[in-house]
Amino acid sequence: MSEEINVALEQEVAEFYQSLGIHQGPGDIQYRIILKVLGKNEGKITEFAEIRKYTDQFADKGSIGSKMKTVFQLENLAEKVKRGGYIITDKGVTAANFLKDSTAFYKKNKRMVEIIELTFRRSTIKVHHFAW
Repeated sequence: MSEEINVALEQEVAEFYQSLGIHQGPGDIQYRIILKVLGKNEGKITEFAEIRKYTDQFADKGSIGSKMKTVFQLENLAEKVKRGGYIITDKGVTAANFLKDSTAFYKKNKRMVEIIELTFRRSTIKVHHFAW
């Protein structure tokens, strides 16, 4: 995975899941971004600085470092291999794939809402047109 991470899209997706009452995992922007960066570097060491490149836009260094220890290392999603260097584990790859699916679901849901709203607007216009 060598694509850039769209932080704005990830924020939208996280907010969508938060609106469903899911505040951790797919609803946690820090979790989403960290896992995306780790997944992007699958098979290579991910430097903490690379994670910070994306997370500095919305979080401080301490909260990201804490998240790495309390969630990613504790849950065995990533292994610390050197100071400031992490590799994603097989379990982390599974979680990263789940995030891809959660993003795809969000996009599909958003598109369906747009179609429904467009259809509703068109039917409302027709109803008003015939009412005259």
